[in-house]
Amino acid sequence: MKALKEGAIVTGAAVVQSEANRYAAEVTIPDLKRSIRETENSLSILLARSPGSIKRASLTEQVPYQNLQTGVPSQLLKNRPDVQQAEYSFRSAFENTNVARAYFYPSLTITAQGGVSSLRIKSLFDNSIFYNIVGGLTQPIFNKGLNKSRLRIAQAQQQEAYYAFQQSLLTAGSEVSNALYAYQTAVEKQNSRAKQLKALEKAVDYTKELLRYSSSTNYTDVLTSEQSLLSAQLSSVNDRLQELQAIVNLYKALGGGWKQ
Repeated sequence: MKALKEGAIVTGAAVVQSEANRYAAEVTIPDLKRSIRETENSLSILLARSPGSIKRASLTEQVPYQNLQTGVPSQLLKNRPDVQQAEYSFRSAFENTNVARAYFYPSLTITAQGGVSSLRIKSLFDNSIFYNIVGGLTQPIFNKGLNKSRLRIAQAQQQEAYYAFQQSLLTAGSEVSNALYAYQTAVEKQNSRAKQLKALEKAVDYTKELLRYSSSTNYTDVLTSEQSLLSAQLSSVNDRLQELQAIVNLYKALGGGWKQ
C-alpha cells in the first residue's frame, strides 16, 4: 500500500487502514497462543500428566468416522447411564407396587407344632392352625386403610418413575437426533464450501492477472479478494470442526458408541 501511495494510486488513508488491519491480525495471536496452552493443559489433566505441550497433527490429517448410520436403532439408547438409571427406578417402583398389593392378602402360618393333631377346644384360639389362620385373615381387615394408602403411594411412585423413564428416552432420542443432524449439515456445508473456495481462488488469480496486464484494477482489489478467500478458509475449518464435534456428541448421546 505504501508503494501504491508513492505511485499516486492510493492515499495515505489507505496506508493507515492497511496498517490497522495488520495490527488487528497481530493482536489475535496472543489469544490464540493462550487458548492453545489452556487446551493442552486440559488434555494433560485428562492424561494424568503434568502440564505441557502436546504433539499433534494438522486438522486436514484428522480422519473422522465415516460409517455413521442415519437410522440409529433406538435400542442403542439403553447404553446411556441416565436411561439405565430411569429404567431400574421404574422396575423398582413396579416391584414396590406389587409388595404394597401383597399386604391385602392374609398371611397363613402353618407350623409343625400347630398342626391338626394338636386341635383341642381349649387351645383352639391360642395354639393351633386356626389361630394362625384367623390372625392372618383379620390382619388385612384391621390394616385396610393403611394398606390402601400404601398401595396408592406405590402406584403414584410407579407412575412417576414411568414418566421419568419416558422423559429420559425422549431426551436421549432428541440428543441423538440433534447430533446426527449436525453431522449431516456439516457434511453438506463442506461440499458447498469447497465450491466456494474454488471460486474465490479463481477470483484471486483473475484479480492478479488484471493487475498485471490491465490498468482497470489495483492491488487493493487483490487484497480484497484474498481477504474473502481467507474468510472462506476459516469458515471451512469451522465446518470441519463442526463435523468432528458432531461425531463426538453422537458418541456421547448414545452412551459410548453406536455399536450394539
